[in-house]
Amino acid sequence: MGFDQIGNLWTAIFPLAVLLYYFFRKKYVTTTISSTLFWEKSMRETKVSPYLKNLQRNALFYLQMAALLLLLFILLRPYLPKDTVADSHTVFIVDTSASMAAKVGELSLIEESKVKMRSIVEEFAGESVSIITTGKEPALLLREETDERLIADVIDRLELNYEHEHLERSLDFVRSIASQAGADVHIFTDYLDRSIFMGSEQGITWTIHNNESPLDNIAIGKFGAIHTAGGTEAIVKLSNQTTSKQSGKVIVNNGLTGDKLAEQKFSVEKEADTLLSFKDLPELPAFHVHMEVKDDYAADNDAFIVIGNESSEVIVDNQLHELVKKAFEAIGLTVSSGSVNEMISARDHAMIVTNETSFLEEGTEPILLIGRNDSTTEPISGVVESSNDALFSIASIDNVYVSALYPPFEGFSTLATIEGKPFIQRSPRGDIVILTDIGLTDWPLHPSFPLFFWSSIEMLRSGSDIAGTFTPNERKALLTGSGPEGIEIFTINDKYVATYPAGENFVAPARPGIYKLVDSGTENYLSVQLESDEKSVASGSSYKLGSDSADETEKEEGKKMIGWLFLLPVLLLLLIEWEVQRRRGYPN
Repeated sequence: MGFDQIGNLWTAIFPLAVLLYYFFRKKYVTTTISSTLFWEKSMRETKVSPYLKNLQRNALFYLQMAALLLLLFILLRPYLPKDTVADSHTVFIVDTSASMAAKVGELSLIEESKVKMRSIVEEFAGESVSIITTGKEPALLLREETDERLIADVIDRLELNYEHEHLERSLDFVRSIASQAGADVHIFTDYLDRSIFMGSEQGITWTIHNNESPLDNIAIGKFGAIHTAGGTEAIVKLSNQTTSKQSGKVIVNNGLTGDKLAEQKFSVEKEADTLLSFKDLPELPAFHVHMEVKDDYAADNDAFIVIGNESSEVIVDNQLHELVKKAFEAIGLTVSSGSVNEMISARDHAMIVTNETSFLEEGTEPILLIGRNDSTTEPISGVVESSNDALFSIASIDNVYVSALYPPFEGFSTLATIEGKPFIQRSPRGDIVILTDIGLTDWPLHPSFPLFFWSSIEMLRSGSDIAGTFTPNERKALLTGSGPEGIEIFTINDKYVATYPAGENFVAPARPGIYKLVDSGTENYLSVQLESDEKSVASGSSYKLGSDSADETEKEEGKKMIGWLFLLPVLLLLLIEWEVQRRRGYPN
C-alpha cells in the first residue's frame, strides 16, 4: 500500500493538538478532606503530579483520537498498486446514424452500445476517456475526462442524429488526437469492415463492436410524387432485405394533417424489390408514407416528401449574353443553350432563362426574364436601391452600375429600383424580371453576379410555400427576408425545434419528417429524408486490431484508491462520540 498525497501529512497537527490538550488539562478527583487546613496541601500535590497522570484516558478521548487519525489517513489518499495498460486513454467512437435505431431483442443498437461503454468505463475506472460521435462533422463530446460521473452522464445523453456515419472522418479525427500518446479506441456501429484499416497505427488499438445479430428489414427505398392534371400520382419502391417472403401494408397520408388518403397491401419476394403506384391523390404540398410490416428496423418504414420544382437543369436563351450561361455553370447547374422552340418543349422539366416576354404567359412554371424582346431601353444613371426581399439575402446588388433600363411590367411588384424606376420585378406567378441587358451593366465584375442567379433559381424552384428537401443535419443556405430576426423551425404539430439568425446558417432537423419554416410570419414547408445509405442494417463479427493479447500489452503500475472505504468508520466513530458525550458529558 502507498499514499498518493503524502503532502497532507501536515494535518497531523490536529490530533497532536487534541493530545496536548488532554495532557495539560487539569485532572480533578473527587476527594474527601477532613479540614480546610489540608486544602492547600491537597491542591499542591495535584499540581505537581506528572503530566502523564494528567492525561484523561477515557472513552471520549480514544474516540476523538481514532476519528482524527482516520481522517488523516483518508487525506493521505491511500492506494493499493495494480497493473494497468500503459496506454490509459480510452476513446469511444459512437455511430449515431439512423441504423443504430434497429433493435436486437428489447434494446436498440445504440442502447446496447451504451451498456458496453458503461462496462468499459467501470473496468478501467480512473483512466481518461474521450467520446466522439459520427457524422459529416464528427463531434468531440469529451476529451480525456477522468470523472466517472461526468462520463456516465454524457453516455446516458447520447442520442441519434440520423445522419450517415461517415466513419472514415471519425477515424481520421481520432488519429489526429491520439497520434502522439496512443489510445485504446472502441468503435460502436452496426458494421465496419476490416478493409477500412489499411495499416496499423503505432500505439493505437482498435476494438470494433459490430452488430453480430442479423436483422430483418424491409425498407421504403424510394418515394416520389408529382402533380398531374388529375391530381397527384405517387410511386413507392419497397426493398425486402430478408431471406424470406414478406407482406404488409403501405398507407399514404396527408403530410400536413396526417389524414389517411390511400392504402395498399403488398407482398415482396426475398431479397427483391417491388413498386406500388398510387393515383388520383389530392393535390397537396406534402405527403407521408408509412409501411406497416414486422421487422427490426422501423426508421426506414416512413418516408416524407414536399412537392416543388426540384429541377437542376437550366436552358438559357442563345440570344442572351454568354456570361449568363457561365454564371449558372459556376453554381453547379446543368446548363444548355436553346432556341425558342427548344425552350417551349423543355419548359415543363427545366428552368427557362430568356428575354422572350411571351413565356410570361405560357407554361405553368415561373421563368427568369433578362431584358425584353418587345421594347427598347432608355438611358439611366443612379444608385441601385433594393428592397428587403429574400432574393437579395445572399447577394447584394446595391453597387451594380446600370446604364439603361427597359419599361416595367404593369401589375408586377418591384424588388429593386434606380432613381425610382423599376430595375427588378416579380410577377404574381413568381417570374423574376431583370429590366436590362447584362451587356448594359458591370454586373459580371461583381461577386454577386453568380450568387444572384443562384438565389433566383432557388426561389423559382421552391415555389411559394416549399422550402425544399433535406437530409438529417444538412447545412444549406436558405433565401430569407427576415434579416436579424431569423427563421424558426417547428414540427408539423407546432412543436418548437430551433431558431436560426440567418438563412445561410440553416441546419436541417435531425429526425426525418415534415417541418414548418416560419420566415417573417410566412410559413413554408420542408421535408427531412433518410439518406439511402441509412435504409439498411448490416451485421458482422466484432474484432480487434493492434495488440491482440494481454501478454503483449505493455503494463504499468496503477493505483486503486481505497481511502473511501474508511469514510463509514469515521462517521460511525463520530456518532458514538456524540452518544458518549450526550450520556456522560466531560469528566470532572
